[in-house]
Amino acid sequence: MNIRRTWRIATIPLVLAGLSAVPLVGCEEVSKAQQDLCCSEFTPGADLAAVEWGLEADAELNYGAFMQAVSDFTGAAGAVVADVSGACQAIALDLGADATQITATKPSDRATAWCNLAIEALGDATAGLSISFQPPSCTVDANVQANCEARCSANVECQVTPAEVIARCDPGQLSGRCEGQCTGSCEGSANLAVNCEGTCQGTCQGTCEGTCAAEGANGECNGACDGTCTGECRGSCTFAADANVQCNADCSGSCDVQFKAPKCKAELKPPKAECQGSAECSGSCEASASARATCKEPAVTISGGTDAEAVIATLQANLPRLLVVAQARGKLLVDNAEAVVEAAGNLQGAVTGSVKAGACLIPAGNAIEQAGENIQASLTASASVLAELSIE
Repeated sequence: MNIRRTWRIATIPLVLAGLSAVPLVGCEEVSKAQQDLCCSEFTPGADLAAVEWGLEADAELNYGAFMQAVSDFTGAAGAVVADVSGACQAIALDLGADATQITATKPSDRATAWCNLAIEALGDATAGLSISFQPPSCTVDANVQANCEARCSANVECQVTPAEVIARCDPGQLSGRCEGQCTGSCEGSANLAVNCEGTCQGTCQGTCEGTCAAEGANGECNGACDGTCTGECRGSCTFAADANVQCNADCSGSCDVQFKAPKCKAELKPPKAECQGSAECSGSCEASASARATCKEPAVTISGGTDAEAVIATLQANLPRLLVVAQARGKLLVDNAEAVVEAAGNLQGAVTGSVKAGACLIPAGNAIEQAGENIQASLTASASVLAELSIE
């Protein structure tokens, strides 16, 4: 994963600093009765939909959507660095590392330190291991985007429906529950086994017409299958052309009946004309939806090695979180940072006349700066562990 573009994140606080024309007093100098002027409403990951910013109607909508995007983005960055730190900590401790070696308190520093310790604990025990995994994927939250856009248009009739999600999603990016015949793949995960008759990206549990990496006592496959897997797949199963199996999870591809609870793996196409707000507001909605994307932990299959039971066990439990960040969530957040930069640039002069709106740029800028550090550390630390395991 190329992480060089994350430098753009650092420009957002600079953009925000130039937006407010309202003179501000340091929060520590404001009396208790004036605490609202120090923007207690903004925190990373908060729902800001009900906050009133004290701006004119159009500016209120644009600014509100932007601040929600910043909240979602910074909250997601915090969650990602916690995931990476937690996964590396678990690997290190499972393999006997000394926890007292980690003294860092800053989230980004802790992620780096724990992943370095995990690499040290893994040592030469990874030699000879064969690791295969289901490619991690993320699904953009269409409901977040559509509901935000409805607020942008100020039209109460513009609410998201399953039919609208399907219409506004590229067919190749659509998934959902299919109660008929699924043509494509049945999307399981490390924690969800799905019906399979086809190619399993993950662990095949059943019959493998081909080569199975690990077999049970009765000859059944319980590992990676290089061939056709019939039974269950703890991962993603791409159905064979003549398969007659119903997907018991999300179907990614096409369904011969309408999808239920449809999801989109990409940003939605623009809404109908009466539901469109300003381009600035819609851009922030896309950024929020991207930040709140749902990412499945991929199934990981590991075999080989000598006396590596402990290593295999901890990697199967914790490697999925690192793969999600390094190969899916991280890219989304880098792209999301670009969107937030663009949205910030479109707000020039938007907060004039509102002390609250101006004041809220201060914690927003600080949170974004921290988010940049968290994303950079998460990507670098997770990538370093994957490199140790010879995973590109």
